[in-house]
Amino acid sequence: MDALADDASSPFLLHHPSPMNRRHFLRQSGAVAAVSALLGPGAARAFAAARTAPIPAELGIQLYTLRDILPGDVNGVLETLARVGIGEVETAGYADRDPADFAAVLDTLGLTTPSAHQLVSEVVASSESMANAGLPDFETALETIATVGHDYFVIPWLPPDARPDRDGYLRLADLLNGFGERAKAAGVQLAYHNHDFEFDTFGTDRPAYFDFVERLDPELVTLELDIFWSTVAGHDAVDLFEMYPGRFPLWHVKDGTGTGEEMTQSVVGDGIVDWPRVFAASETAGLKHAFLEADFPPDGDGLAFARESVAYVESLR
Repeated sequence: MDALADDASSPFLLHHPSPMNRRHFLRQSGAVAAVSALLGPGAARAFAAARTAPIPAELGIQLYTLRDILPGDVNGVLETLARVGIGEVETAGYADRDPADFAAVLDTLGLTTPSAHQLVSEVVASSESMANAGLPDFETALETIATVGHDYFVIPWLPPDARPDRDGYLRLADLLNGFGERAKAAGVQLAYHNHDFEFDTFGTDRPAYFDFVERLDPELVTLELDIFWSTVAGHDAVDLFEMYPGRFPLWHVKDGTGTGEEMTQSVVGDGIVDWPRVFAASETAGLKHAFLEADFPPDGDGLAFARESVAYVESLR
């Protein structure tokens, strides 16, 4: 299923999101109110506790969300993120700064950066569309990631012409297993981040993602689940956690509405994902870091997306 992620220049093709609503939050609040009315406040408190989601102490954000404004005001943007409740960031480049200098700014603000997205030349070697992308090779990227102090090195995307069939994913898994061994020796954990296209069945009844995951050595390559994209592909995140328990320490907490050309991204909690249910399964997933992300934030305002999404997720604690 290659619906929305096939442009080599931008792996995320979504239109501007529609106005937000709070249906998940209101649905939960309404349910608690109903229990209180029927059974009293003690039962309501018990119900609310049962709905409380185990969420990491520090919420993170994928800085791709803020790619349009971050290079022009690194200190100001990061300071605002810290102020609205972000404790961790996942990088997608270093905003035209030297990586060590960028990390120093984070340290000054009390932010940590456990994870980095970085595509490497070997992953796209078979892709004509990426022939002149100027990507670093794996060893160069690993050296940077280890120097900055990231714990996770995430391969974020695969161009369309590098995944023409199911075997393309098996070849990728073999490549990543080799990379994972080298990363582990450097004290870094390799990971792979999905979109919707990995769930293509290629005319069968089995998504390629399943074969890909099962080909990976779990000791060498872990998984970052983009929960919105897996949901768009028709695969429930909780089902995936139960299929592959403990293999999803990283999440992209992303939301949206609609289908096909009408699909938009939204503030977390305003879209199609049942976040209380998903977070309730975080132990099964093996969750360690949850990164808010919007490929295209509502109204183009990544900082408002961060502020409102943090408020929603915090309401689930």
